[in-house]
Amino acid sequence: MEEKTILNRRYEILQNIGQGGMAEVYLAHDLLLDRYVAIKMLRDQFVADKALLEQFRREAKSAAKLVHPFIINIYDVVSEGDKQYIVMEYVEGITLKDYLQSNRLSLNAVLEIGVRLADVLQHAHSRNIVHCDIKPQNILIDKNLNPKIADFGIAKMVSNQTMVYTSTVMGSVHYLSPEQATGGQVTASSDVYSLGVVLFEMLTGRVPFDGNTAVAVAMMHAEKQVPPLSDYLAEVPEGLQAILDTALAKNPGDRYRNAGALRRDLLDLKMQLFPFSSNDYMKEMTIAIPTETNYNVTETDDATVIMRPVRSNSEAVGNDDNHTGEDDMARKKKSIKKLGINGIMIAATVVVVIASFIANFMFGSNRAVVKVPNVLKMTVVEAQNLLEAQKFIVDLEEGFGENVQPGTVMKQTPAPGEERKEGSKVLLVVSKGAELKSVPEVRTMTLEKAKRFIEYAGFEVGEVSRKYVRTEIIGTVLSQQPKGASKLPKGSKINLVINEGDKPVPNLVGKKVKEAEKLLKAAGLRLGEVRYVEDRPAKDTIISTTPMAGQKIVEFEKVDLTVSDGEASKPKDVYVNFTLSVDKLVGYIDTYDKDKKKEAENVKRKNELYSNYLKKNKDRKYELQIYVVDDKGRDLVFSGKKKMGENVRKKVEIVGNARIKVYADGSLIEDKSL
Repeated sequence: MEEKTILNRRYEILQNIGQGGMAEVYLAHDLLLDRYVAIKMLRDQFVADKALLEQFRREAKSAAKLVHPFIINIYDVVSEGDKQYIVMEYVEGITLKDYLQSNRLSLNAVLEIGVRLADVLQHAHSRNIVHCDIKPQNILIDKNLNPKIADFGIAKMVSNQTMVYTSTVMGSVHYLSPEQATGGQVTASSDVYSLGVVLFEMLTGRVPFDGNTAVAVAMMHAEKQVPPLSDYLAEVPEGLQAILDTALAKNPGDRYRNAGALRRDLLDLKMQLFPFSSNDYMKEMTIAIPTETNYNVTETDDATVIMRPVRSNSEAVGNDDNHTGEDDMARKKKSIKKLGINGIMIAATVVVVIASFIANFMFGSNRAVVKVPNVLKMTVVEAQNLLEAQKFIVDLEEGFGENVQPGTVMKQTPAPGEERKEGSKVLLVVSKGAELKSVPEVRTMTLEKAKRFIEYAGFEVGEVSRKYVRTEIIGTVLSQQPKGASKLPKGSKINLVINEGDKPVPNLVGKKVKEAEKLLKAAGLRLGEVRYVEDRPAKDTIISTTPMAGQKIVEFEKVDLTVSDGEASKPKDVYVNFTLSVDKLVGYIDTYDKDKKKEAENVKRKNELYSNYLKKNKDRKYELQIYVVDDKGRDLVFSGKKKMGENVRKKVEIVGNARIKVYADGSLIEDKSL
């Protein structure tokens, strides 16, 4: 019988599942926690090489700093005699590269996966770790359809001095940033470029550059512009090309500075295009994981966790045309033989159970009764050693534990101090850390609604601060931290910024304009637009205000009044006249200030902001929708694309009070009386 290999008296090696330049990967069984793990072991010939040994240890150090649901987890780093190895999570599934070779992803799926991958990289970048080798071959799709980034084997710890590669270029050539290809400085934005190439491939099914040699492809990254998406896609949503252009900019200074900025833009685009389908992308990506223990052996730059192969649909279902009568007969004989063996095994098991029961009955009464020791908060190894020393049998389970260190005991049965006979079983529940949950997206919700969503999702509302933006709805959430779709431990706090100031609008309904102006001044506010409408109340009395009474705005903000002319409402024709302008898109900036010097500075800042926005977006087309809301209800009067400076003029019939609401690319940019 072949002798089993057990490392560290814990990890039973099952078989080799991967080959790499400096390491080999094995599938192993963790005897302590009863789970499958991957063992990444440094080859024997490199153990004495100090430089390679340091690189191997650096990988472990880098990866161990990263705890994220979409990164391959590192469980242990072991130096055992002449063996150096890393124990890591074993993932069943396929690489993203393999998936893309036979499948096309929807735009929703690409954006969702892109958001998650960018979130992983931002997590690494915030800890000064740059992956340096982002590519679909290093992105795994697990059986739960989550992407997981593997192989931090060439990841670099970034100090105050940026990395420079002079003698060799690291990473795979089709996904290299221009600075990596030319031996320049490598920063977090280098990973952003590589992720941009992965996004391009997920969208189009191909890499942007290909050639006969690695040098040729590297030079293309450094010199050629990436082909536009319209060369491969029939329709390219507004904003998608701009995101890719920024991610794939040749000059790192023109690129996203880090993956967090890319993640925000991807998430904003996804929420705009697919606001109610955050998990629908999973339906198209159902992966059938086979149960046979045959594994692909793949050569990588530095051995990556290798996963079970995924069957195609035809393999999973089977093809009757490929089986002959002889095959059927052979299978039947094999099944009969297997049934006979199984029957013998079942009978043997019954005999063993009966014998154990008799032995326990005859000899169990001689065992000593002892108190179960308290092993709570001990590491699982410490707890097991203590219990086994007192002749207990230990069973282990894993569970989520808030505020409990992973790998420590958070529950035991029987409880500490209870009396049990020697040889009794003690069940230990070992913490695997806090449960990570998805943060809900609550932007544009009222504070009360946002609180309900946050608490329902298992989180708490943290700090609530206030900031006033004229173009957004008062009382709603402007931003949240962390962002929606982030993964956080259950019970974490979500900070909110609400669109409010500190000056409540006084109740002016029923008052005259002159009196209202005095009340506004006393409240630290200003009189805005005064609009007369046909209405029954007494002539020249105020019937409504914008913002409404009680809403909080900032000092010196304007309040618009709607005043009755004393006449009954009747249908009338008016013209909706709207010009798309930079102040509508950026947000109207009121430069009013009692201090004239500050007023001049405000005007200068406003002009610079508007000028910069115009330069970048002068040729951009915005998806425009214009609604008119009156006593009859809400009507869409225009829908189409417009550039800045272009005008929309429509004749509409209104009854009573009417307002115009204008949306550009899904965002409200104007809301005023007609």
